[in-house]
Amino acid sequence: MMMMLSCHFAIWCILMKSMVAAGDDFLKGWRMKDRFVGFRFEISPFPDLILEKDVKVAIRDFADEHYCFGWIQNSPRKSIVGEARCTKESANSLKKFMSEILNEDQNHTISIREYRDTLIRLHFTHFKILSPRRNTCFGEEPHKCAHFYNEGSDGIQFRDR
Repeated sequence: MMMMLSCHFAIWCILMKSMVAAGDDFLKGWRMKDRFVGFRFEISPFPDLILEKDVKVAIRDFADEHYCFGWIQNSPRKSIVGEARCTKESANSLKKFMSEILNEDQNHTISIREYRDTLIRLHFTHFKILSPRRNTCFGEEPHKCAHFYNEGSDGIQFRDR
């Protein structure tokens, strides 16, 4: 029995050593970043509350239909912000959908920041519309926290650190 265990362990060690030697090529296609995309977005400005509600619902429904999960909410800066995690194909479809539903109104802009590690901050089993009271801001754009800004005469200015 002990001999059989040591043989299995030796074979396992040889396999592990060859996998490590193969490096990233061996894992390609199996890593999260090879299969998924995580990103956050901000759509601004959004002063029209009726249209903004329709847009949030449309994005949520599209994301759910394409098996994405994440969240969306109103921000204090009169914009819509959120995070999504999807398969690569679904992420591209969601980004395209967000651009297309806003295409009729040229006053809106979409800022997207894709994450290298695909991980989003808040995880839900579906795509959720959050209350605007929930603090979800970040240290950098898009959806930067207000305490990283100073109101200046030219508008919003970055605070010196």
